[in-house]
Amino acid sequence: MKKLLGTTLALAMFVPAGANAELLKNLKVSGNLDIQTTSARNVADFATRPNTASGGSGEPAGTAARSYNDRIGHANTRVIVKLDWDVLDDVHARVTLVKGAVAADTRVYGGAAENLNTIQTNTLLQEANVKIDKVMGLLDVTAGRQFYGEEGDLIVYYGPRDAYGQRVDAIDMFRADWNGEHMSVTGIAGKTADTLVTGLGNAATDLRGVIVSCKMHEMVKPSAYVYNRVTHATGGSGASVPNNAGVVNGKNTNLWVTGLKAKVAVGGLTASVEYAKNFGEDRATFNNGGLGPQSGSFKGWAFQTKAAYKVDLDNVGALNPWGEFGMGTGDANFAHAGNGEFQSINTDYRPGGIYGRFDQGAAISLGQGINNNGAARNSGGASNGLSNRVIWGFGLKATPSAVNKLTVGAAFYRYAFHRVAPNTAAASTKTSRNIGTEIDVTGEWKHSENVSLTATAGTFQPGQYIRHLKGPDAIVNPAIMLAGDVKIKF
Repeated sequence: MKKLLGTTLALAMFVPAGANAELLKNLKVSGNLDIQTTSARNVADFATRPNTASGGSGEPAGTAARSYNDRIGHANTRVIVKLDWDVLDDVHARVTLVKGAVAADTRVYGGAAENLNTIQTNTLLQEANVKIDKVMGLLDVTAGRQFYGEEGDLIVYYGPRDAYGQRVDAIDMFRADWNGEHMSVTGIAGKTADTLVTGLGNAATDLRGVIVSCKMHEMVKPSAYVYNRVTHATGGSGASVPNNAGVVNGKNTNLWVTGLKAKVAVGGLTASVEYAKNFGEDRATFNNGGLGPQSGSFKGWAFQTKAAYKVDLDNVGALNPWGEFGMGTGDANFAHAGNGEFQSINTDYRPGGIYGRFDQGAAISLGQGINNNGAARNSGGASNGLSNRVIWGFGLKATPSAVNKLTVGAAFYRYAFHRVAPNTAAASTKTSRNIGTEIDVTGEWKHSENVSLTATAGTFQPGQYIRHLKGPDAIVNPAIMLAGDVKIKF
């Protein structure tokens, strides 16, 4: 960050005086200060006592040694600063600096003071783009690294997240927006992985998409989308079989995600519904029942719906009951990796206080230590959107009229696999699909439009899948959490 500020000051000194005022024309600075505090137990291995030896500490004989001291008591801070200015009358620039974009770089309370070199190293340039107005008189084009999507989106979201560790991701892409009177269209084309290399070995990943939204009706807002993620193979161009090592395929993997969704707002009712379908060729290496790497097809699908109803009671306050249901297909045969399991692009669907906070991308994933295996797919059923999941929940929020800045709530969730549970202890053995249930109690104090304080107390009760995976005589305790967060927008 010092280098960026230094460059800006140098430009201000050497650019002619008459042009200085235009260097950062109409500069606007905004951002967020996010403080996350978490106190939790048993999140990683669902055991109050540490598992320190094979067959010890209440574990069955033959259990692999584990050394999780499964107690969390952390507070960390993330700072996001956005700078927007006009390069020209029709060209606008944005730079977003993030201190704490990855869990390792967040400012953890109790640590030593950070010098400016450390702050500079841990501050990442997460957005750097320009927006050009009305290209060809029609399109607003944004080019460069940028955030994309809405928080909580089932299919694709790049931006700040409130999972444990407060990670941030972004995407390098071109985005074009067309807005008509009754319809809007957005097209994207970008890269999520790439290197400038020659010859073979450039394992790039492309993302393209088109989103069409209808604006004709105020109460119903439907949209349709299609995304295509291409994972480039590293083998010889056009090769359809693996090399002698049995691990390389020359053809690309093409994942298509198409879907329809709609939001409805009628009186006190708000609802949403979404259906998504996978298509394309899965040419990644997988076992194929011991026959060697083969190609397959993506054919998963997912359905999601949410509804809430707000009731205002005189001299009492507002009551808001809500419910949601989501289902994404799994695959009965894990040898065919990804064939029937629903695939998102970069999901941010993370329901529940504990299940959502400790998802597969968090600094700690729910259940990652139950079998001494931190692999994402087998991390104790940690949140992975609706990939091989059936999730439903309901709850109630209330805002008393006497204290209208306070909203309290209670929620219940149940999480399960859709088709089959991935038992890593014995890959061919199917276990219970029941991941677990969760109860949360929440409170939010809306200090002002830009300042909020939230608290969550929750417990996650492991289901039979986790009990089977740990073994019949293993310790199984519920995960518990008390969390408090502060969000300040400026």
